[in-house]
Amino acid sequence: MSRPEDQRPDIDEATRLVEESQRRAAAEQARAREAAGRSLSIARLLRRLREENGFGRLMDEAFGGGRG
Repeated sequence: MSRPEDQRPDIDEATRLVEESQRRAAAEQARAREAAGRSLSIARLLRRLREENGFGRLMDEAFGGGRG
């Protein structure tokens, strides 16, 4: 039968791995949120430009506005 102190290194290693994994996940989540924010900003800018220059209307007239 194993003594509790013999099992302790495995528990410590598992704890370390979990904490490391959580740090990586948090960093990845932050990067994903930042990238999503940039994409949303670009999409808003493109939508505004499309509305301001009438490009959407021209495309609708040229291609039937998505109506088949």
